[in-house]
Amino acid sequence: MEKQGEELDQESPVDPEEASQEELDSEEDSLETLGKELDQTKDLLLRKQAEFENYRKRIRKERGEQRLAAQAEVFEKLLPTLDALEKGLESLREAPENSELETYRQGYEFMLQEIRSVLEKFGVTEIPGLGNPFDPKIHEAVLREVTSEHEDGKILDEFRKGYKIQHRLLRPAQVRVAVQPDQEKVSEGKGKK
Repeated sequence: MEKQGEELDQESPVDPEEASQEELDSEEDSLETLGKELDQTKDLLLRKQAEFENYRKRIRKERGEQRLAAQAEVFEKLLPTLDALEKGLESLREAPENSELETYRQGYEFMLQEIRSVLEKFGVTEIPGLGNPFDPKIHEAVLREVTSEHEDGKILDEFRKGYKIQHRLLRPAQVRVAVQPDQEKVSEGKGKK
């Protein structure tokens, strides 16, 4: 058993004091290399986390845009129905007093109120028209009226309401726009060239 003890003593690590300078340098180099690898690994981890967070944000944005596009498609199909209900209600309001027509009028008002409530929940808003300045991004000029009674570009009449959902145009408002007499001559002159 003493032999085993002697063998263990011989195999035991060398005291740092007795170690040669080469062994110490080798261990320091090894520690330095491990430290650099650790720093590189931490840096790589941080980069991958940032890439993943950017990926999540991009996917969230794309899903939101897809959802908005799907909603816009549905609401575009619903708008003619809304127009028809508004015209029907308008004609019922102009009709003479009649109890049967009053019931229909109340029904139309209720349906319009429900549809507008749904549109509002999804962020569908009406584009301002009558009395506002013309904006070609959200208005479609169906008629131009030459007049000096109104300022140039003012919307005089609205033929069809326009709508947008959040920042996206669903349908431009169809409007009649005031044009100053001198502006009419300038635009005619441009068309003849």
